Amino acid sequence: MAPITVTSRSKSIKSDVYDNVSSYEQFIEQVSKKNKNLSIYRIRVTDVNKKVISTTAELLNTGEVQLKDLGPQIGWRTVYLIEYAGPLIFHYLAYQLFGRPIDYDLLYKMQIFHYAKREVENVFVHKFSNSTMPLFNLFKNCGHYWILGSSLALMYGDWGNFTIPGWNPTKGNTTQYIFYFWCFAQFFNAVSHIQLRLLGEKTIRMGRARKAPEGGFFEIYIAPNYTLEIYGWICVFLMNPNIFSLVFLTVGAVQMYFWSQKKNAKYGTNKSFLIPFVL
Repeated sequence: MAPITVTSRSKSIKSDVYDNVSSYEQFIEQVSKKNKNLSIYRIRVTDVNKKVISTTAELLNTGEVQLKDLGPQIGWRTVYLIEYAGPLIFHYLAYQLFGRPIDYDLLYKMQIFHYAKREVENVFVHKFSNSTMPLFNLFKNCGHYWILGSSLALMYGDWGNFTIPGWNPTKGNTTQYIFYFWCFAQFFNAVSHIQLRLLGEKTIRMGRARKAPEGGFFEIYIAPNYTLEIYGWICVFLMNPNIFSLVFLTVGAVQMYFWSQKKNAKYGTNKSFLIPFVL
């Protein structure tokens, strides 16, 4: 047990000295009780160099920490449930509003399946390294799906459609083949999420530091869950070239590219993001 000196960076937390600290969890609980039962999820612990502390070893080795109140929080699982509910609702309403156009029946069902799959994965598959995030960020997180993702539903009214010279998705079995590849991408995207879940549980159980995932598409791609997600949206765009789907695809791909490069830097790898051995 050791004393921990606290310097507060927020008015809602008092600077103090905590004696006989034996674990990170005990320390956070003590801070909460001494500060009007402030939610433990609102408390961020850093050392004097602003490096986040989240384990007992880091806390006891430091001895002096800074605390900050992160403000109102919301659970990550709730965040994702809200995020994906937006497009689900909007696609359903838009499809009904535009008279359930038969030409878009398959694309509509693909959208509904995709977001329903996301909701199921969120509830039963995903594990989150952080329990909560600042409530204010909910609006930023939802913007991508509630605005850009939902805007794809405008295609049911033929809004935003355009033609690509030399490309005709209705020719022969083109649409059928694209749909098959979309199904492939959806299935293995789910498999990748399950692999990540199992890897996380194994890492925690064995007490090891996280390393780059291995097996399946992880042998080629740094984040196949991102890669296959993008493949799926490419399929949607190719089945019906549309400015809204192009914008959604581009914004998502760029964001996931930067996320994947952070993973390469984190693990010291140089795996592909989208095109094997090229990009």
